[in-house]
Amino acid sequence: MTESTTTSRILHLLSLLQTRRYWSGDELARRLGVSGRTLRRDIERLRDLGYVVNANRGVDGGYQLDAGTDLPPLVFTDEEAVALAVSLRTSSALDGIADLNVAALAKLEQVLPSRLRGRIAALAAATTPTTPRRVSAPVDAEVLAVLALACRNSERVRLRYSSGAGEESRRQVEPVRLVWHSGRWYLVCWDLQRADWRTLRVDRIDDVFETRVRFTPREVPGGDAAAFVVDRLGGLPTGFTARIRIDAPIEAVREWMGAYADDFEADGDRTIWSPSDRYLEPLAGALIWLQWPFEVLGPPELVELLEGHDRLRIRRSGGAAEVGRRKMEDPLRTRSDEGVHG
Repeated sequence: MTESTTTSRILHLLSLLQTRRYWSGDELARRLGVSGRTLRRDIERLRDLGYVVNANRGVDGGYQLDAGTDLPPLVFTDEEAVALAVSLRTSSALDGIADLNVAALAKLEQVLPSRLRGRIAALAAATTPTTPRRVSAPVDAEVLAVLALACRNSERVRLRYSSGAGEESRRQVEPVRLVWHSGRWYLVCWDLQRADWRTLRVDRIDDVFETRVRFTPREVPGGDAAAFVVDRLGGLPTGFTARIRIDAPIEAVREWMGAYADDFEADGDRTIWSPSDRYLEPLAGALIWLQWPFEVLGPPELVELLEGHDRLRIRRSGGAAEVGRRKMEDPLRTRSDEGVHG
């Protein structure tokens, strides 16, 4: 057997150990197509490389990849590497872990084969995310990671939590799910002291300690953790809905905006656009897509925000704001040709 064959088999073994918490020896040997003796030698080779592989003897004996003092190399399939890179790209706007995401993405893309870099670049170029939500308070990346592992492994944790009034409490909980909602991370858990479900803001959690005590997960009320969080918080914030009168027929506006927006209604030979968002800034930013003069009919908060914008001409007119751009001499020129003028 060649050295390359042995290396490939060990990498395959490592990949299998990373995908499941526990493997029986017989199943691993069958997956690899080797004898039990060869499997044990390969396990030893992994240990020599720094991986902590625990072995349980007996009829039901098997192997488990455990955490070590140092982070050893990891093995990803092509599909896993692409998924990881895309996830890091799309989560780079999350406060508290943004810098860590960028650093991890840089390391990953540096070693990716060119065929995978091309796939990731194509995916990034072909997709457009919506405006990221602002996060009022950053989270501790280590706390988030410990809670995620506790949810996955169904292990109790002890933590210190600060309420909105600043009152601190120490709790022992059974974490079930992490939910990202309206710019914040929430932990859905069963509070052992209170014998009830709790929704805890992760940015208010400090000093998380693993207990290594396993539990049988309870079913979240309603069976949906995300819906449970929304219900506990009283539903989604109403946010803002703008009303923009565009000096162009609705057919032309729809053709220009494409898939970017569809909330239009005809107003004679003009168009009313009613975009909604929780925050005012994305609504203001959306106006740069328009190539025609337009009038902001509301809400008043958006009018006030636009009045301080140095790249748009705004004139108050009976409670509304008239926002204009220098008319293009050639109506076929694009925004990049014309630019935004004050």
